[in-house]
Formats: sequence, structure tokens, C-alpha cells
Amino acid sequence: MPDRISKLPDAVLSHILSFLPTTAAVATTVLSKRWNTLWRSCTTLSFDDFQYIFNSHAYCRFVQSVYAAILLRDWHHTVQSFNLRCRSSLCDPINMRVWINTVLQRGVQHLCLANYFYLPTAVLTCKTLVVLKLDQFLVKAFSTVDFPLLKIMHLRNLEFSDHRHFAEFVSAAPNLEDLEAVDLTFRCRAVEGSFKNLPKLVRATISKMDVPLAVVTDVRFLRLNWMDAEVKEFVPNRGFNVFRNLIQIEFGYKNYTKDWVEVLEMLKFFPKLQVLTVDKMSVDSLPQGEEGEDWTYPQDVPLSSISLHLRVCSFNNYKGSKGELRFAEYIMGNALHLQIMSISSNIHAKQEQKFKMIQELSLCTRRSASCKLIFN
Repeated sequence: MPDRISKLPDAVLSHILSFLPTTAAVATTVLSKRWNTLWRSCTTLSFDDFQYIFNSHAYCRFVQSVYAAILLRDWHHTVQSFNLRCRSSLCDPINMRVWINTVLQRGVQHLCLANYFYLPTAVLTCKTLVVLKLDQFLVKAFSTVDFPLLKIMHLRNLEFSDHRHFAEFVSAAPNLEDLEAVDLTFRCRAVEGSFKNLPKLVRATISKMDVPLAVVTDVRFLRLNWMDAEVKEFVPNRGFNVFRNLIQIEFGYKNYTKDWVEVLEMLKFFPKLQVLTVDKMSVDSLPQGEEGEDWTYPQDVPLSSISLHLRVCSFNNYKGSKGELRFAEYIMGNALHLQIMSISSNIHAKQEQKFKMIQELSLCTRRSASCKLIFN
């Protein structure tokens, strides 16, 4: 069999190696003399200490391999992407700062970091970043932050000194198109931050407590997490703006949703909605009582969102309560162009409970002749 890989140009082989963890890319040097230097021009550096996390001797080798890869790399080639996940208690924050600062000086565009230490301040002023993904970091109070080219910002499990610094962090990216900010904590929430307008934002995953809805009114995709507080703040006279561009929304509920009428009230503010997902994020066992048993259908239907445009409706962690069933029945009975009604049952539901759910859902009237009921 001919060796087709060896016939590829060095640039193509180097690009292929960029999809591998850097340690695996370095290991290809044993193949032949030609492969000795290919990994050095990879556009991606990727390191993860997961498999060394509990072994101090092995962790020393991991640290040495990171230093060796960074020192031996051909820095005439730009590093486009740097991925570093260090979650072991054996990790020295000094080493991590050295690695990150070295790469930041080389014009990195994609930065993906996961750690339990303070975020290096050099990240805050890296003007070449296009993608920034941070997980498990402490963010100290800062005086300067600037992300002029940033388009994607994903923040998970970050702790800020106060809400004001978080607002400044997000507002420092005027060209932002994709924002994810979930599971954030603040040492002082009393200091409220002021967000600047993000005119290019098209996608957002946020907690409604952390990011004002006025910041995301122009997005096309929106996920609202941890909706366990009063839903009434969304209804008229409470400052809820119309989302004229929104075509897909996901509601992530921490606890049981008891007032389905108010969920429908919210849908009135999404006149072009095509995809609706209700995600009951809690995976607790089935409730003892009936959730929403006194819920009655509202007299009016959000025509523009449900009747005219809705194509897909998904319900995750469905427990089969009366309120949930009536909500699903209401959607199927009023959506003229609904194509898919997808129901995913609660993981604790027994086989006979799932069978009852399927029976009840199958008996619901479907306004759309092309609607398919999918039960997972």
C-alpha cells in the first residue's frame, strides 16, 4: 500500500498535527527524520494535566514536557490557538503564568484556559484575541481590560471581585458575537455593573441575574439559565423588551416550573421564535405533588411566536406532571407549523411511568399535520 501521508506537504502535515494534543504531536518525531521538526510549526498548542493529576512524579514529567514544547517550538510561526487545562493541586501557578505569558506575546488568537488560580493579568490586555474561553478562575480587581477583536467569550465558574468588574470585562469586547457567562460568583454583588451596548452580539447563554436582558435583546439565539426566581419580571410593565431577531430560545429551570401561563406570556416578546426548549435542569426524582395542577389555558395565544413561526419545541427532563402535560398539549394544539415536539423523560422515571407519559402525549391534538412527536 502506498504511503500517501508522506507525500503530503509539510504545511499540511503540520496542520493535521495541530488537531492533536501537543504531547501526541511531539511523539510523531519517532516516525522518521522528516517528522522531527513538523510539530514545531503547529499552529495549536494543547496541554491537559488530567492523566497526571494525582501522581507527583508523573506530574513533574508533564511540567517538563510543557516547558520543552514551548522552548523548542519554532516561534517564527504564529500560535493561533493555545489550550491549557491544569486542574491538579500539584500545578504551580508560577509555571502556568510563564506558559500563558509566553504565548500571549506571540499574537495568539484562540485562548482556552482552565485552572483554579488567579487569571494572569496579561490576558486582560491581549489585543489579538478572537476567542477567549475561561473555566475555574479567580479574577482580581483590575484597572484595564481591552479585547478589541474578540468575537467569542465563554466564561464558566469564574469568581469576580464584584459585579462591576464583570460588566467591564464583557463590555471590553465591542465586536462580541457569542457570549456565554454561567456559574459566576461575586465577592460583592452589591456593586452593580453597567454594561455597554454589544451591537454585534447574536448568541448568548447567560444567567438573567448576571446580565441585564437589555444587553441581549438583538440576539438570534438565547439561553437563560437558572430561572428559579420569579418569572413575573419578564411580563409587561416590568421592562421586558421585544426580541425582534430571536429565532431560538432555551429556558433552563433550576426548580419546578409552576406558572406555565407566565412562560407563555414571555413568548409574546419573541415574535419570530422558531425553536423553543424548556430544560428542567434539576434531575431530582419525580415530585410528590402535581406540578401546575391548577393551570388553565389562557384565552389568547402568542400568535406571532407560537402559531405562525414555531417549528421545533423540546422539553428536557419531563416528569409527566399535569402542568407539563398541559403545556405540551397547548403547544401542539396551537402551533400551526410545528414539525417536531421532542420530549426527554426524567432519568428517574420508571418504565410504567414512561409508558403513561407516551400514552398521554400521543392523545394530544396536533394543530400541524406534519408534527412528529419524539419521546426519548
